[in-house]
Amino acid sequence: MSQKALRSPQYINATAASNTLSTTLKISIGGTLRYTLLKNTTAGSNVVFEYAELARDYFTTSFNGVYAIQELTIQLQIFGYAGANGTGSPTSDIVNTTVKGVDGFGTFMEGANPSIPFPSRTAPAWLVCSKNSAGTSQIFVPVGVAGKAPYMKGNGEDYELSYENYTTTEEEIGGEGEITQVLKINRVDCSKYGTGNKFTFVNKYGMLQDIYFFLKNVKRLNRTTESFQRNIINTTGAVTYNVNSAAKKHFNTEGTQSNIFNSGYYPEEANCMFEELLLSNYVWMTRPSTSSSGVEVVPVMVKSSDLVYKTSLNDKLIEYTVEFEDAFDYINNVR
Repeated sequence: MSQKALRSPQYINATAASNTLSTTLKISIGGTLRYTLLKNTTAGSNVVFEYAELARDYFTTSFNGVYAIQELTIQLQIFGYAGANGTGSPTSDIVNTTVKGVDGFGTFMEGANPSIPFPSRTAPAWLVCSKNSAGTSQIFVPVGVAGKAPYMKGNGEDYELSYENYTTTEEEIGGEGEITQVLKINRVDCSKYGTGNKFTFVNKYGMLQDIYFFLKNVKRLNRTTESFQRNIINTTGAVTYNVNSAAKKHFNTEGTQSNIFNSGYYPEEANCMFEELLLSNYVWMTRPSTSSSGVEVVPVMVKSSDLVYKTSLNDKLIEYTVEFEDAFDYINNVR
């Protein structure tokens, strides 16, 4: 079953049957009929529907430290009707197909109806963009840290998405059993700044991927507020006012915390990771807990809006500085 990248348009088409004046597309998600789209047609015409924008409404994307597969099962059925506007007797279904959908995207150069893992690779494959000079998929992880990496098992139309574990010491996984492809784990020593700062984002394959910023970070608080000037005159008896009472006052004061992180040095092959990070709709930061001795996962937004691609030729050592903003106000205002 193909895995469709639903952040890009996905089209389904069929030829209208004879004696057909209208055609419908029924979209069922998770076994429940969610949408019925209608077009008036003429017999023999090509009828085209786009379904990705509607289907994406049913993603409930979240991350709390648990790496869960987030995909939709979508059934698409096209029917023809003898009358206009879906009236008259329906024909048998012209198209009846089921696809899987993930919250990934294809690029313009990858063409229409992009499917995971895209034309640049075939399943089975590690669903991370970076490859080393030997063509082996790779990630970058601090020394002594374990984690998970996204993988697509199977071949042809028989695909299965998964997350594969790597231990605190492994520098390579895969290459045997169901995991036929090798993943190179590049260990980075960042002891000066602990174990680095971990961010998890939904990459272009619709899978959760970790990226680490190994060097320093700068924390900021941004305040927004409104103000007004009030009358503090006391007219009871002699006219006076209290000098300890503010004539100007703030209201609707809100605060948002942000952090500027330095990535540390990465090879040029890792540029695509920072590209996907900026283009992701969902990013989380793992940080020391504000209420206990452990860690907590919080949603953030990438505040930096542009990326200058760096190369070893132009920049010698490649590092990126990215600003992240908490995806919530510092003062609790959830109502």
